[in-house]
Amino acid sequence: SHMKEDNELIVKYLDNTFGKNTYTIRQDRHHWYVTLNKYPELTFFYTVSHDPFSMSSPSIKTNFDHVFGEYVIKKYKESYNLGKDDLSFDSPINFVYYTKVTSLEELKIPYDRLMKFISFVSEKYPVLIDVGLMEIRMDIEGIHLKGMDDNDSIIYQHISEVKKDGLIIKSYEEICQELTPKLKTHLDNPDGIIFHADIGRSFILGSDTFEDCLHKNLILKNGKIEELRKFILQPGELSEFYTFKSENQYKFTEINLQAKNLSDSPCSLFDATIIKAVIDGSEDIYIDPVWIELVFDKRREWKDPYEMLGVSPPKTEKENIEGVQYKNIKVLFEMNKYYKGVKKVTLTFLISKLLFLH
Repeated sequence: SHMKEDNELIVKYLDNTFGKNTYTIRQDRHHWYVTLNKYPELTFFYTVSHDPFSMSSPSIKTNFDHVFGEYVIKKYKESYNLGKDDLSFDSPINFVYYTKVTSLEELKIPYDRLMKFISFVSEKYPVLIDVGLMEIRMDIEGIHLKGMDDNDSIIYQHISEVKKDGLIIKSYEEICQELTPKLKTHLDNPDGIIFHADIGRSFILGSDTFEDCLHKNLILKNGKIEELRKFILQPGELSEFYTFKSENQYKFTEINLQAKNLSDSPCSLFDATIIKAVIDGSEDIYIDPVWIELVFDKRREWKDPYEMLGVSPPKTEKENIEGVQYKNIKVLFEMNKYYKGVKKVTLTFLISKLLFLH
């Protein structure tokens, strides 16, 4: 029914994309098999889909991207060594280059390898650039950024894309400029306790600095960052509480954090360690290694949060104020007054454990 028009559509598309007389074509029912004269070893298909409900109908579908992308990677790997790195074809992004390094200095080697791949393609398979198939993303593991968990550490960098005037490539210097201010400047304290509310990223109590908290996909509600940058805390001094909320206005959870200068000399608020967190209104909370439901749901069995952590609930007056010990923190679950469920969670890091800083 559509055969003649479909054939004309495909031929017009191929002529526009690759040029007249640059390919051979053979048709088999609904597929057109195409081989480019320059690359006789590759055949890919085109097909036309008709969707009466689509504005862009009829549209052309093809496996050109995958056939060509995977072939180019195979050819490249036959002649060049990627070490422990990996290069793969994926869609909608075209090429993904994976590497594991520990510093930006070390990143120079994989970056140069990737540039070699780009030169290889430009020289031998320029058709990929002509048809706009040279979008490359670099996935970097092992470089830790502020506010990131060490196991949440893949950094995605878009290295190249095809624009009207050719291939645009992000330089190594640009990557360094972008990432240097975001680099984590301290190691995680192995005694820190990870917690995660129902907003933002996870926090490490007793390890994250106040500055790390500005990189958790949350909004600081009290205080201007430029002014807070100048705040100095004396040794042992506690900061006031700072409130963080979600970027999503429909999430009402608040995370209130207090930092302390744990060193023996004055330090900026930004370098002070988060030692107390009060989480208000969260539906659930992760306290390493357990997720705890805070909202009571009568359709499910609701477990007492202390029981979930394997500790007994507060018995003494002191415990009712400070919480009970769990690992190296004190935990207090404040229940709702008139209905079941937890209103507020207070986590306090036990400082005696922090001798590692000296």
